[in-house]
Amino acid sequence: MNFDISIIIVNYNTKDYLLNCVNSIFESRCRGSFEVIVVDNNSCDNSIKLIEENNSKVDIIKNDNNLGFSKAVNMGLKKSLGKYVCVLNPDTVLNINSLEILFDYMEKEIDVACVSPKIINSDGTFQISCKRSLPKIKNSFFKLTAIDRLFPNSIFFSSYNLLYLDEDISHQVEVISGACMFIRRKTFESVGYFDESFFLYGEDIDYCHRMSDLKMKVVYYPSSKVTHFKGVSAQSRPYEVISEFHNSMIKYYNKYQSKYPFWRFFKIFIVSIIIMKKYLSYFIHLLRNRIN
Repeated sequence: MNFDISIIIVNYNTKDYLLNCVNSIFESRCRGSFEVIVVDNNSCDNSIKLIEENNSKVDIIKNDNNLGFSKAVNMGLKKSLGKYVCVLNPDTVLNINSLEILFDYMEKEIDVACVSPKIINSDGTFQISCKRSLPKIKNSFFKLTAIDRLFPNSIFFSSYNLLYLDEDISHQVEVISGACMFIRRKTFESVGYFDESFFLYGEDIDYCHRMSDLKMKVVYYPSSKVTHFKGVSAQSRPYEVISEFHNSMIKYYNKYQSKYPFWRFFKIFIVSIIIMKKYLSYFIHLLRNRIN
């Protein structure tokens, strides 16, 4: 049986969040048929048991080890049968019409390879990572040093997260968030699977870069909305996650350094900032734990 949409969720110790995510999918309004595939990376928190007890319609792949996000997504992709694939984080909740809006949009806009909804935090604020530019030397420096936050309306300073663009207007962008990527099946046939060298973080930017290389159209579409309880799976292993996050930045730049003519001159400087931010994040997390 073929489906209109295959929803792929990679799970690692997200417990009640995963169940809420799955429930929001099945409560959604959508004219298209869909399947839900959960790929579990050896969770130990009974999150998969909760799904098995509450929703028999979910197809579950159980891994014996934590294989990382990209490898797990690829396992789901290889099993999926949908015309479209929605890669969705387990700590998200769909609005009642989120799925239908994305499906209808892609059915109408046949030249769009991938679309992302407006992603909001649990407190209702806008999650700026859902529309971005590809990392470059200049915008990465302004992002890493937080200069972009000082000049949010400046095209020059805030181009990484496109802070100057109206969050309620649709835009063609270069990068969208991996929390919810609604991708045409034909896109995968051209671009291929996710790069499994990215264990956690960076795989969404990498995939968008590969779509950009093929001149594919990526769109931020705020008519559809998804709530993202960011960083839930990271809570059980914070230091490992901090390390993976910053290491993925370095891995990305190393992969695409040939595309940045001045990278060899700035590599030591940029990598040094990333490493300093990593250890600063360690310290801040440790300090918060001591205070709490």
